[in-house]
Amino acid sequence: MKLGRLAGLGLLVTILGSRPAFGCKCELSLSACSETAYSSLVFTGTVESITPPFLMRWNPVPQEQIDHINRAHEQYLAKRTPAAFAALKEAVHTAFPQLGEDQQRRLANSASPKALVQLLSSVLEGTRRIRFRVRTIFRQDDDDKKDKKSDDDDDTAKTETIDVMTPFGDCGIDFQAGETYLVYASEDEETNILETSICNRTRRLTDAGSDLAYLYFYKDRKNPGGRVQGFTTFDRLYQLQPHGAEEIPSPAAGLTIELKSDSLRRYTASNGLGLFTFDGLAPGDYQVTAYPANFPEAAKVLDGPRRIHLDERGCATQVLTIPKEAR
Repeated sequence: MKLGRLAGLGLLVTILGSRPAFGCKCELSLSACSETAYSSLVFTGTVESITPPFLMRWNPVPQEQIDHINRAHEQYLAKRTPAAFAALKEAVHTAFPQLGEDQQRRLANSASPKALVQLLSSVLEGTRRIRFRVRTIFRQDDDDKKDKKSDDDDDTAKTETIDVMTPFGDCGIDFQAGETYLVYASEDEETNILETSICNRTRRLTDAGSDLAYLYFYKDRKNPGGRVQGFTTFDRLYQLQPHGAEEIPSPAAGLTIELKSDSLRRYTASNGLGLFTFDGLAPGDYQVTAYPANFPEAAKVLDGPRRIHLDERGCATQVLTIPKEAR
């Protein structure tokens, strides 16, 4: 989060207190199976602590503390005495009592309002450390090693807590202590620190239904864990329209979708977003076909069969374009 040039400490604190919106742009939106493949660690966990907690959306700095800093700053500008500056630093410490040790040292050693502005600017541009009490680990970077163990092995109980960093500002996630989350974390190659943001699929467990369905099969080493998902759309130029990993323009809802291979035949219906999903699939070649909602009475093929290949515990996505006259 960039604060730009600041006229004084009072302006900085006003910005901090108002929690302004700074845009966060994510380069890519991934599906659950793709996000799992690219993540270093995927797990569910309950938030035990957030450091520093004052950078939480749900724990704003009280307005009276902001006013206190502003008054102390005005008094310092009027007097410019060591006592007035000491009072200003104490006001900052009172508003932000849970600064890290290094930040507390910087506060204690600050010799000017400019140094205080630089300190709080660095805080705003930093990250929060979220400590999770682990419930279930679905994926770790050493999954290949785990595959060689017994199918009954489970490392969840061996890892009690995990620390994950998230940015302050719009790119960060507003975690809450006591809430349980599904976390997709990536490991920084240089620092080995785990990180997550709104550009990952990290979310509260209560909002992670479709992800958990995939991860249930992914974690089960004894049975197939692949996924085929896709969309039905009336827009043949859908690729030219902006859309994310879970949405497509002009969805065609309620159609019958057939998944077929040499050894199986399954059916589902496209939902209100045109999305369909098949889980628990073995690797191999499949065909996906769209039919009208009243299939098999009406067995007219609307699109397909589209051929796709699925790797071990992999995922594949197929878009089916439906003629507009089928509306």
